[in-house]
Amino acid sequence: MLNIVLFGPPGAGKGTQSQNLISKYGLVHLSTGDLLRTEIARGTELGVKAKEIMDRGILVSDDIVIGMIENKLDANPTANGFIFDGFPRTKAQAEALDDLLQKKGTAISCMLALEVNEAELTRRLLERGKDSGRADDRDEATIKNRINEYNNKTLPLKEYYSADGKYHSINGIGSVSDIFNDMVNRLVFIEAEIELTQLENDLEHLDLTVNDFEQVNEISSELKRDIEELQSTQSSSPKTEKKAEVKKDKPVAKVKVSKPKAKKVVKKAAKKKAAPKKKVAKKVVKKKTAPKKKIVKKAAKKKAAPKKKSAPKKKVAKKKTAPKKVAKKKKK
Repeated sequence: MLNIVLFGPPGAGKGTQSQNLISKYGLVHLSTGDLLRTEIARGTELGVKAKEIMDRGILVSDDIVIGMIENKLDANPTANGFIFDGFPRTKAQAEALDDLLQKKGTAISCMLALEVNEAELTRRLLERGKDSGRADDRDEATIKNRINEYNNKTLPLKEYYSADGKYHSINGIGSVSDIFNDMVNRLVFIEAEIELTQLENDLEHLDLTVNDFEQVNEISSELKRDIEELQSTQSSSPKTEKKAEVKKDKPVAKVKVSKPKAKKVVKKAAKKKAAPKKKVAKKVVKKKTAPKKKIVKKAAKKKAAPKKKSAPKKKVAKKKTAPKKVAKKKKK
């Protein structure tokens, strides 16, 4: 969707350029004033609430206006986009609109602001007052107050949309056709930027999917082909050239798949080399040390036996003591 917030001070030409944009891009015009009148005329729940509030001379709350905008969005599900005229007017309304559009799966594409200096605005409004019959178009002091009010109220909105890179200033001085051509050229750039952002988001999502597959090493040849095609598309785009260069070192599907295999091979090789060393070391120690201890003990016994000749004596002594115990039993 191409969702445009069209802004400009009184006399900037918003009404004319709004109709040109609607005709070219097939957008749905969304004016809060028109919405209020439509809801009231239809007698809807929101329309009844709005009428009660307006009859008391109070401004309609943001909640009611957002509800009317949601009804308009739901009534045009196949629209190419919307052009918001006169809304939002405050930062709070802009945030509420963003939340609503996000819920509907879309967003504001840009804010186009027609910039015209105060002297030119005053001249245009005074000229328009000759035919419009509006009193506020005939008094120069009133015109000046309206311009100041616009500048003060819209400044926070400029900052809000500039923070997201969505604020675009359009020179509102010149012929109607020249101004419209400037807007169209700017929208070509904006649409290309939106498509590029969407492509990058798709690639990031695909990277996450690839990572999930790599954990089990199950990337099919078809998926690899799709990844390579998307990467070649991204690298061919001038906007993504830098990002593609940065991602060269980042593992892609083929590189990532080969890494786990390489690690496994290294581990296996390490085990094969290390295992024999440990086993050989243990065997050598046992073979060398065990015989020495045994030989020493045996040699000691053999040498000690002839010198002390104690082993035979102990055996003889044991044989002699046995009859003594028998003799004691005979006495008893």
